[in-house]
Amino acid sequence: MVPPLTRNTVRLSHRTRALTVPDDVRDAMAAHIAASHPHEAGGYLACARRDDRLYATDHVPLDNVSPRPRRRFVATAADAVPPEPRVFYHSHTSASTPSGLTGTDRRNIRDRFALVVFAPHGEPYSYRLFRLGMFNWQEVPVTACESAEEATRLPRLV
Repeated sequence: MVPPLTRNTVRLSHRTRALTVPDDVRDAMAAHIAASHPHEAGGYLACARRDDRLYATDHVPLDNVSPRPRRRFVATAADAVPPEPRVFYHSHTSASTPSGLTGTDRRNIRDRFALVVFAPHGEPYSYRLFRLGMFNWQEVPVTACESAEEATRLPRLV
C-alpha cells in the first residue's frame, strides 16, 4: 500500500514548465550586466512558484570574483542567496559561448535552475533557462509576462 501524499511531499512528476521575468526584474538584471561589462555578471532571481511556473520576484546581484572575469563568473554568496525556488543567472560576453551552458557551467553550477544571458556588448540579446534533470540539463522557456491569452517569450539565440 502506498501512503497518501502529505502537504510537504513534492511529486516527482511536478516539473517547472516556464520562468516568467517581469520587466522591473529584467531591467535590474540588465543594469547589473551592463554595469559589469566587459566582465561577466551574475546573481540570483528570487522566485515564487505558481502551479508549474516560476515567477521572478526579486533580483539579487553578486560580485564576480573570478581571476578571469571576462570569461568566467565566480561568486561567493553567503547570505545573499535567496531561498528556493530561485534561479542562478550569469552572462556570457564572448561570441564563442552565445547562449548555452558551457562544459564549465555544467560542471560547476550547483543550483537546479541556471539562466544564461548572452550580452556580448553589455545589453542582453538572449535568455535561456536550463533545469537540472536526473541526468542532464534541459531547456525551459523564459517569458516576459503572463497575459490571459499568451505569454511573450524572451529572445533566445541558439
